[in-house]
Amino acid sequence: GALAGATASVTTVRAGLVESLKLIAEILQSPTFPEADFDETQRANIARIEGSKSEPATIAGTARNKHVNRYPLDDPRSTLTPDEQIARLRATTLDQAKQFYKDFYGASSGEIAVVGDFDPAEIRPLIDELFGKWKSPKPYTRIPDTYTARPAVNQTLEAPDKANAYLYAILQMPMDQQDPDYPTLYLANLIFGGDPKSRVWIRIREKEGLSYGTNTSFQADSRDKLAVFNLGSTFAPENVNKVEAAFKDELAQLLDKGFTEAELKVAKEAFLQERLIGRTNDGQLAQLFASQAELGRTMQRDIDLEKAVSNATVEQLNAVVKKWLKPDSISYFKSGDFKKAGITK
Repeated sequence: GALAGATASVTTVRAGLVESLKLIAEILQSPTFPEADFDETQRANIARIEGSKSEPATIAGTARNKHVNRYPLDDPRSTLTPDEQIARLRATTLDQAKQFYKDFYGASSGEIAVVGDFDPAEIRPLIDELFGKWKSPKPYTRIPDTYTARPAVNQTLEAPDKANAYLYAILQMPMDQQDPDYPTLYLANLIFGGDPKSRVWIRIREKEGLSYGTNTSFQADSRDKLAVFNLGSTFAPENVNKVEAAFKDELAQLLDKGFTEAELKVAKEAFLQERLIGRTNDGQLAQLFASQAELGRTMQRDIDLEKAVSNATVEQLNAVVKKWLKPDSISYFKSGDFKKAGITK
């Protein structure tokens, strides 16, 4: 479509591949849109959002997303509150869904990847036959993600009568996956907080017993210069200040003293082993090939990425975290029943 991409995956056996492709083509090109299914999907989504909107993770996550994504509400990239999502779902009709499908769905800008036991000489012409004439009514236009520097904030949000509390921290950076610092910063995150053996997990969860689960994540866009470093932690409300302080202290120690050779060795092995295992999974491999086709890339990019990880040094990791992880630029969003716990903001 002109606004967004869609993906689908199917697992089958060789004997059923041809018939599965034919069935997929029929479903995609001649959808029936049963009213009962539409109504049930609409109700289920509304119920899911209603059930989670008072949860601390939802409250803190919405505040975080609203802070960093300030697109107008008519922009597809905008962040909606749970109530805004529900209002839109309730206002959506079956006729609107049908018209959207008619206006945007087609195979003019699509990729299909098939992995497993099959005959390419049989499947390639079949795919052309099934999907080659299914044209997209409107031209595809990718909507980019953009980086905009935001002032750091620290927000405390009440979630009455909830036993657990949640903390999100976020730092956005103008980096894509082509940036030479990307592999090194990915490794640095694994050591710092992206793994059950990481510093943040061991400090906050195991040593001090402050949280039920704490981890960091790091993602960079494949094309747009927008990367995100996140912290997520769930804990009893009375521990909120201790959890935040422990994370800040671990980050300060990292920037002051850096990583060790032993940490780097373990992180490299974990990263390379995970990617090796991923390539033994047909579904993950098909996703990789489809993504490469969309982006105009080959396996050489994966080879180069893994080579960069293998060659990374402690000195590089220490320099990269000092360059990108700026404590004064990190925003914090905490939600829980802090009033009942006697915690002052």
